[in-house]
Amino acid sequence: MREDRMAENEPRLTGGRAVARTLVENGVEHMFGIHGYINNVLEEAFRLGIKNIHFRHEQSAGFAADAYGRIKRKTGVCYASSSGGMSNYLAPLSQGIGALSPMLLLVGQHGTAGDHLDILQEGYAAECFRPVTKWTKRLVDWELNSFWTQKALRETCGYPPGPICLEIPVNNQWRFGPEGQRKYIPEHGQPRLPLSSGDPKEIEKLAELLLASKRPVIVAGDGVYWSDAADELLALATLLQVPTNTRRTARGAVSELSPLALPSSTRGALLREADLILLVGMRAGELESWFEAPDWPRKAVKYAQVNEVAGELWYPLPSEVMIAGSSKLVLQSLLAICAEELGSRTVDRTDWIAKLHGAQRRSIEKRAELRKKFANHTPIHTYELTDVIAKMIDDDATVIYDSYSGSLYLTDALRARFAGQILDAGPRVALGQGIGMSIGAAVARPGKQVVTLVGDGGMGIAAPDIETMIHYGFPCVVIVLNNSSWGGNSLMGEDIHPNIDWSVGKNNRWDLAFQALGAHGEFVERSEDLEPALRRAFASGKPAVVNVIADCDGVEYSQAWLRLKSGDMYSRGLSEIGPEIRQHFAVSALNALRIRKAAEDNGTHIPLSFIAELTGNDEAKLRDLAEQSSYIVPE
Repeated sequence: MREDRMAENEPRLTGGRAVARTLVENGVEHMFGIHGYINNVLEEAFRLGIKNIHFRHEQSAGFAADAYGRIKRKTGVCYASSSGGMSNYLAPLSQGIGALSPMLLLVGQHGTAGDHLDILQEGYAAECFRPVTKWTKRLVDWELNSFWTQKALRETCGYPPGPICLEIPVNNQWRFGPEGQRKYIPEHGQPRLPLSSGDPKEIEKLAELLLASKRPVIVAGDGVYWSDAADELLALATLLQVPTNTRRTARGAVSELSPLALPSSTRGALLREADLILLVGMRAGELESWFEAPDWPRKAVKYAQVNEVAGELWYPLPSEVMIAGSSKLVLQSLLAICAEELGSRTVDRTDWIAKLHGAQRRSIEKRAELRKKFANHTPIHTYELTDVIAKMIDDDATVIYDSYSGSLYLTDALRARFAGQILDAGPRVALGQGIGMSIGAAVARPGKQVVTLVGDGGMGIAAPDIETMIHYGFPCVVIVLNNSSWGGNSLMGEDIHPNIDWSVGKNNRWDLAFQALGAHGEFVERSEDLEPALRRAFASGKPAVVNVIADCDGVEYSQAWLRLKSGDMYSRGLSEIGPEIRQHFAVSALNALRIRKAAEDNGTHIPLSFIAELTGNDEAKLRDLAEQSSYIVPE
């Protein structure tokens, strides 16, 4: 259809039009942003049939491109004008580089003759975005515009996927001539890099390890999602009866309703008993504690790694096998080898699977106990709110985390059915991303529920783009965890900083603000009103704001902040830390070690004696636990 339009009555080819036509020829269907110096590209792109989603703030447009790219497994394309418009993309690009989001940002720029002369809207995206992109490029030779645009589309999706920025000066966009485009062949779809199948000998060795293991565990991450290996992962787990924990974008690759699903909330018990842990497509980082103790055992266990590219393997982890290759292709090979070796035999891991089912059962029981403990609170407790969200959403809904502390509660309430169902902020931990990401998800999955949990801090950052939802009729449901505070916890407030006010307006009526613009609104103060309010919001068929007045005073809300405050406490000294502060640090022995490690990972070594007194744990027991988990604590 669009190709036909390109063939009829073609206008003169210019630098801007060359970029637009390349986008069309390489499968781009939607673009997100705010117009300006990039308009020469946009006008041609939209003439040729690309659909435009125009925003109120560039930050939300970037987050929309992030969610769209993750869901579609193709490049999410966004655009901006120069200077201020361009700089508003810093947060979504930072999130995207951490969350492995394939994004292409097209920035219009002042003409090159105005460089460093205070020309209007002077700005240099290629310099600004270097730390938050895979690479950036200022296009100066208009005959190579198609080459660089296609290269960017291809490499945003090359593993590890991530953002790329092309900066296009207006004099490049205006250029024309008989020369045409060089070094370019259209691909008529999302360009892809070739995949590696892995070393066959190492794959055979891994198959032997899996077949010989008595207590294996698979932990699967982003690589499984990006190689579309969910079917192969489930098939291997089923054939070999292996408990499988799925993480990040791959969460749900083995449905969390499956008898083989190992919930993250209770995986520690099985990891500590495993004799083989296979990491597939997993990234090292703080969210996985770099595969280090105390969370990742070292004694009496072997590790094996599979990752898409050699640079993503984690070499500090002693591993029996390390395979650089597409998760999908490697898992296919493993399946074939193991199936041939087994023949008509089946794998009997009855006792090991019984332990898994015990962990699943304990996870459900623990959640039920907490729900009972915190039910019918006024203001509403986040445990209850997130349980109701998990109960009310459709099985194929897309869920987007925004609220920082609220996400910690929601993640354990949900049971993911498929990979890519749950989208988070990744390790860069942005704020205010949920509204833009909801729009991107609605474009990528039309007709499916899209739900985001946003704190009132995030609403303050991004709420105006709810009007964008209204303008385009995207029926996203924005649930506001309204605790009238940034950070929503007394550890960050009166208990430690009694003279500092982090609050925002009391019980702000976000529902009324957007009802006035055409959204469906709900205001919820009591537990019994939660389910009816959500039911009406989903049934409205409109963008909806469900404004829930939530609690923030309980010490249990401190969990999100302890890793940030341990070094602060150490620098103050125990004499400054009264009972009103210590109550927040009353955690289990394992969590006490985690608090110490978080400080260590940030360059601060805290004596175990200090951690023991701060958390109310016995120092000898902490040392015993550290020894058992191979977590090295200096005397």
